[in-house]
Amino acid sequence: MNAPVNGCPDQVRQSGAIHIRKNSLDRVLFVFYMAAMDRASAIEHQRLPLIGHVIALFAMIGLVEGGTVERVPKPLHRAVLRILRTMESAVRRLIVAAARDIVLEPPKPRPPRTTAKPRDKAKARADGEVKEKRKRRPLFNLFDPLKRFGRRFRKKKRRGPEPRAYFFPPDPPDTRHPIFRGIRQPVPEPPPPPPPPPPAPVVEKKADDGTVNAKPLIRRLMAVLDAVQDIPRQAMRLARWQARPKEERRPERWSPLRPGRPPGFRRRPIHEVDDILKECHWLATDGNPPLDDTS
Repeated sequence: MNAPVNGCPDQVRQSGAIHIRKNSLDRVLFVFYMAAMDRASAIEHQRLPLIGHVIALFAMIGLVEGGTVERVPKPLHRAVLRILRTMESAVRRLIVAAARDIVLEPPKPRPPRTTAKPRDKAKARADGEVKEKRKRRPLFNLFDPLKRFGRRFRKKKRRGPEPRAYFFPPDPPDTRHPIFRGIRQPVPEPPPPPPPPPPAPVVEKKADDGTVNAKPLIRRLMAVLDAVQDIPRQAMRLARWQARPKEERRPERWSPLRPGRPPGFRRRPIHEVDDILKECHWLATDGNPPLDDTS
């Protein structure tokens, strides 16, 4: 039976020898890692595996270069989304760590944009001078979704018993001459009934074939792939947002990360991305001091 040596739980006597547990060795390596950590190499160390995992998600849904996927099965959609949500949080924290030491001046206010008149646009379109808008690739979302506090589904209030008291106003006074008061007034003919409404169009209910639209999922995958392949560009996007005053930021937030655990966090990992998210979250919060911090 293993027993601690001198009351120290990190050392165990086993078969006449003293072995050091892995936890104590991790603590020692953690101290040296904190003392001499290169942030750029740490970001690169976490970035390279993420690229492979994104490509693996493309392969899961069957999307290859030059091909298209319109719909995917629901179980496959949930499985990919479960990993993608964790991957987005990890990439977002790498961007925050990379943008930590980028300092930019607040941008100057832009002049008001002049819009062309509709007639001018129609004339230019007829002359062929209007350029077609280039399709933009989806941008990566730099901000965590905010937490939902309180009840997610509010209970409906039940109506209590109400008094069944009714009030009938008195008949209006007859203002006719006394000679004609006993004569009943002719009842006006009711107006003709309105024409019947046109029949509602028959909408055929689509049968559930067990698949969902794959376009939103593919756009998110493309955005994550572009972001993880060019972290410095995304860091500049975040630095420009941080350079603005809080009142001018869109969205108006103090930090792109939400407090507490990141989205997609799992206490018990089910995929390699879960461990990467833990490392990236530590890198963006506790392990990300500014370079000029001498404390």
